[in-house]
Amino acid sequence: MRLIRHLWIVCVLAAWFSGVSHAQCHASIEAANAGADNVPASIASAARQSGEEDRTVVVELVLRKSGAVRNATVVTGPTIFREAAIKAVKEHNYKNQMDVWPFQGQITVEVKFPRDTGASPEIRQVLPAGVPSCIPAPTRVRISQAVMANRLLSRVEPVYPPEAQTEHIAGVVVVRLVIDKNGGVLNADYASGPPVLVAAAIEAIKQWKYQPYLLNGVLVEVETTVEISFTQ
Repeated sequence: MRLIRHLWIVCVLAAWFSGVSHAQCHASIEAANAGADNVPASIASAARQSGEEDRTVVVELVLRKSGAVRNATVVTGPTIFREAAIKAVKEHNYKNQMDVWPFQGQITVEVKFPRDTGASPEIRQVLPAGVPSCIPAPTRVRISQAVMANRLLSRVEPVYPPEAQTEHIAGVVVVRLVIDKNGGVLNADYASGPPVLVAAAIEAIKQWKYQPYLLNGVLVEVETTVEISFTQ
């Protein structure tokens, strides 16, 4: 009897913590300002008259390579807000989300309309299509070399090793990087290239500084690669 009682208590606590976890996760979703116009007074007034309580519209987007919206389709949400939601998402650019792996050119967003008619609607956390919105935010993302090259703030050139010069060794050294939240090089590991050139390449790269990377308004670490060319 005591065992059954203990099992019942465990089940109740598990269910309670599950509910708390879900609520906390939902509350932690980051919001980014869409930069759209304020909520039209006519829409806000009509929503109040119709008793609309739900002010969030879920929209599925198909993006161009530039990060602009090619197509926007409402998945769910109050009819009174749908047209304004489409307008809001089309005024936003999602280039940063396209750089984050994995990406298939299609994402889902939530557009939340505030009760204050003078405030702009907000675009909720941008996630790959089909992924539940209530998931832990990543602390590290993988970004392409080309994208991170454009975010490089300061670069130290490597010193050509004397032994490589003597032996006329040239080539390209590929290094895997982890960039910390402040834009500094946290770690640099050899990937490929002439071994005699590796130490010089890594010593220089560790002094590089990048623009910190924001994902949904939160600073995250970045994994990427760098190529260093040594020529005679």
